[in-house]
Amino acid sequence: MNGILEGSIAAVLERIVACFRRERVPYLLIGAWALAALGRPRATTDVDFLVLVNEENLGRLGERMTQAGMALDETWLQWNPTLRGFQLRFQISGATVDVLRPRDEHDQQVFRRKRKRRMDGRTYWVVCPEDFILQKLKVGRPRDFEDALSVLERSEKSLDKRYLQRWAGRIGISAELEYILSL
Repeated sequence: MNGILEGSIAAVLERIVACFRRERVPYLLIGAWALAALGRPRATTDVDFLVLVNEENLGRLGERMTQAGMALDETWLQWNPTLRGFQLRFQISGATVDVLRPRDEHDQQVFRRKRKRRMDGRTYWVVCPEDFILQKLKVGRPRDFEDALSVLERSEKSLDKRYLQRWAGRIGISAELEYILSL
């Protein structure tokens, strides 16, 4: 994985993860930077994390990150009232950083299957391929299907398809999973 991170994004990633570690917050790298570790990398200037905290502790974590010099995007929070208590957005060194807490049972259990991945000489917790696929199918935008397919193509032989099917049924995305498995 060495050489995959652009300098400023690598610094942002290190800075955020250092804050999570100081605060003892379980985290997972999700989104496009997890895709870089699991599938076919694509250009992005945002970094997404899932953190295992409740709503109150998400607020505390946001305060700690702000105290550490990270700019909370208050306007984004205003325009996205349904995400209050579930997601915070920060602007750091030209990058957007989204910090999300679990929204459903699947999001909570992904921490049990997390994987360590080395990226540019550092080790980070990353969502496993099966859970990455399920998360992308839950969101369901065209780009998310492309990302899910990328991970499916790279990991197909090692994927736990029974796990995928069981969770797809539980979270209501069986048709989406069957679709990408048929391609």
